[in-house]
Amino acid sequence: MARDAGHPALEAMQAARPRSRHAHLAGDVALVAETAGLYRLDDAQAATLAEGLMSGDASTTAALQRLGLDAPPSLPPAADLTRPVRALALTVSQTCNLACTYCYAAGGSFGGPDTRMGWDVARRAIDALIAATPPGGAVKIAFMGGEPAIARDLIRQAVDHARRRAAARAVSVGFSTTTNATLVTAEDAAFLAAHRFAVTVSIDGARAANDRLRPARGGAGSFDRVAQGVAHLARHAGRIALSARVTATPHNLDLAETMTALGAMGFTSVGVSPMIASPTGQGALAAADFETLLAQMMACGEAWMAATLEGGHHPFANLATALTELHRGQPRSHGCGAARDYLALDAAGNYSACHRFVNDDAGAMGSLGNGIDHGRRRSFLAARAVEAQAPCATCWARRLCGGGCHHEVINAGRPACDYVRGWLHYALTAYSRLATARPDWFDGRA
Repeated sequence: MARDAGHPALEAMQAARPRSRHAHLAGDVALVAETAGLYRLDDAQAATLAEGLMSGDASTTAALQRLGLDAPPSLPPAADLTRPVRALALTVSQTCNLACTYCYAAGGSFGGPDTRMGWDVARRAIDALIAATPPGGAVKIAFMGGEPAIARDLIRQAVDHARRRAAARAVSVGFSTTTNATLVTAEDAAFLAAHRFAVTVSIDGARAANDRLRPARGGAGSFDRVAQGVAHLARHAGRIALSARVTATPHNLDLAETMTALGAMGFTSVGVSPMIASPTGQGALAAADFETLLAQMMACGEAWMAATLEGGHHPFANLATALTELHRGQPRSHGCGAARDYLALDAAGNYSACHRFVNDDAGAMGSLGNGIDHGRRRSFLAARAVEAQAPCATCWARRLCGGGCHHEVINAGRPACDYVRGWLHYALTAYSRLATARPDWFDGRA
């Protein structure tokens, strides 16, 4: 890709370079970094802030004061950032029928032998989760792998048990699963629909891209089998929240083609996640790939924007998610809920910070036998808080990204920060456009 000054992705990355830790300006939208607050500025006000940003933190603080805005100092991490655990991922199958080239789970087994969760482990974990939830509360249970459909009988048994136990305690329970869809039958889809599952299908594009990146263990392509499983799920569109997750690697960066192909399959929501850390070293994005990825993401964003402004629909989920979070204006200490209110449990009954930390001591959080290690949760969250991350301290985007995925940062550092800032800068400009043309889109999203 040519790196000329007129390239929108390169321009976004350049505009997003940190100039002050206190604020950022994207068109007529000012972001006050520490509070994640957004403010629309007129031309004179934007010029005032732009001038302050050119001279660093002190000048930016002065400019914000002249505009009547605050630039509060960063606070140290709280002593205890944990919340009651209300979401649990059960790694019901630590094996997989695919051989994805970049799999964070090392082929589904997380670096150990192929194994499945036993009923006793699943039952005890569900009982502990619900018992710790007060009446009137809510919990979420996710079934993960490997490929969770390999353990379909356990999933059905676990769902029935969770519903009974939750009802007895006046607790509501929701279910989700992430699957490659190759093993999903019509009967499976009907079961998932009956229990209102949120289903995320891992698929990496149209046939050629998906078959290259997500082959079966024997080497054959998986696309046809995925399509058949998705068709079963799509028949229950009113009762299954169906979405696709695309892992962006150097080999499937034509995201416009991906959106078209997956939309035709029945997906109304398609999210894209960059491959940052690969246990095999294969499939991870190199530095030069991030500009290409940002260009593709922005192009999909423009397609989404055009459809939305016309009252239509486009499946690209990343921009809709970013705009919703910007509108809510809730500053983050972490990139997700891992270890805070969400844990994972492996087949052996060991808790971890999230499903990506299975068999990884860095995210170990206790066991069913000894209980959740709340001390480990507290220390993990304090160490991983964005307030405690030295590279994040000078970044205006810190309270929007929360410091990134814990697993990726621990294993690969932060190679994607320029990309993340460029994407957020674009999202801020899109926010201004949509708020002007379609303010009703944000109704109910605060």
